[in-house]
Amino acid sequence: MKKNKLKLITLILLVILIIMVGFFGVYSREKGISKNNVKDYEYATNIKGARVATFELEASTDAANHENYELTKQIIKARLERLGVTSYVVRLDEETGKIIVELPENDDTDNILNIISTVGKFEIVDADTKEVLLNNDAIATSNVYRNTTSYGTEMSFSIEFTSDGAKKLEEVSKNYVAVKEENKTENSEEAPETNEEATAEISASETATEEKKEKKVSFKLDDTELMSTSFDEPVTNGKMYLTVGQAATTSDDVKNSYTQAQRMATLLSSKPLPLKYNNNSSTFVEGALKENITNTILISVAIIIALTVVLLFVKYKAKGLFAGISFAGLSALLLLTIRYWNVELSKEGIVAIFAVLVLNFILVYKILKELGKEENKKAETKHVINMAIKDFTLKVIPLFVFAVVFALGAWETASSFGMVMFWGLSLIELYNLLITKNILKNLNK
Repeated sequence: MKKNKLKLITLILLVILIIMVGFFGVYSREKGISKNNVKDYEYATNIKGARVATFELEASTDAANHENYELTKQIIKARLERLGVTSYVVRLDEETGKIIVELPENDDTDNILNIISTVGKFEIVDADTKEVLLNNDAIATSNVYRNTTSYGTEMSFSIEFTSDGAKKLEEVSKNYVAVKEENKTENSEEAPETNEEATAEISASETATEEKKEKKVSFKLDDTELMSTSFDEPVTNGKMYLTVGQAATTSDDVKNSYTQAQRMATLLSSKPLPLKYNNNSSTFVEGALKENITNTILISVAIIIALTVVLLFVKYKAKGLFAGISFAGLSALLLLTIRYWNVELSKEGIVAIFAVLVLNFILVYKILKELGKEENKKAETKHVINMAIKDFTLKVIPLFVFAVVFALGAWETASSFGMVMFWGLSLIELYNLLITKNILKNLNK
């Protein structure tokens, strides 16, 4: 008996701890200021607002067709993913080719919009003849690198070529190797015997100089020359590394160098846009976020918990009270799970939170109802609860499948709803099996 009471007290204390952390947080003081160490919620753009940019075709051409509209959309999405933008919306008007992009507002937003709207046609050409030697088709990927030296921080980006591109690069680098200057001093006491011999020697020297004239290549982005150079030696590994500017010594300079390197790496890692777009408008659209949105969620959930506890207590007395406390624990655990699994809450995601609470109430009520049935009073509590959970599980399997499908989708709002439902349904099953069942089982003994 005492052992069962100890288990019951331990479980209740655990649930109370989860409730306290989930609803009130864990605070510490730093420099005299209280700080909540529990992670805050992340909100989707339809709550916190977003930058909405409209891109329209610069000019109508024969290339302006549905296939290229769709290709442009996919390239923009690939660049956004490469830049680490996880919360975005890209909409395409299939009739006009107009593209609308929604993404979070922050210090990098303008730079991101510039990158995704840049055509990104990269070429390595002969500096004199303008013959195209290599282009985007030969590039596999590009990455940003940081190197700290005694002079400061250097930012660079790589150009990593495909197997065919690597062969072509090696060939080009052999043909455009820098000519090493050789200074030779000839000590001759004998002068040319005649003026004709001297003239012949000068002419031969000029011809040799012309033959040794250095051949250079130009690196171009969207027909704008970035640099003109020659290769120090043949490139045999299919990789090139280009440094951005000079070594930076301040945080602002490092950030600027990184931004430039990131821009080039992103453009080189994707295909060039098949069409040229102009950013005709870019505005911030307010979302539904209020300063107290987090408190609103917590208060709403607390009200639901309070009503649930009262209802269950009135209906089932002690069992209802402890089941209500357990219900509160799951609610708090759901909120913590959403925070620490970085689920972005949209309006639909918030609706999903309340849907999960309703489903959990249905299960808890079902458990108490089954325990109260006359035919189950002599049955083992554990068995009755297991059967109630099993029956509930079979009924929500289709909902669980839909939750997974939505969670894996690209649509931000649907994904938010799906993620909350996925974690909510998973917690309902595990929590009630491990916590609610053991609380009610030990309460009966």
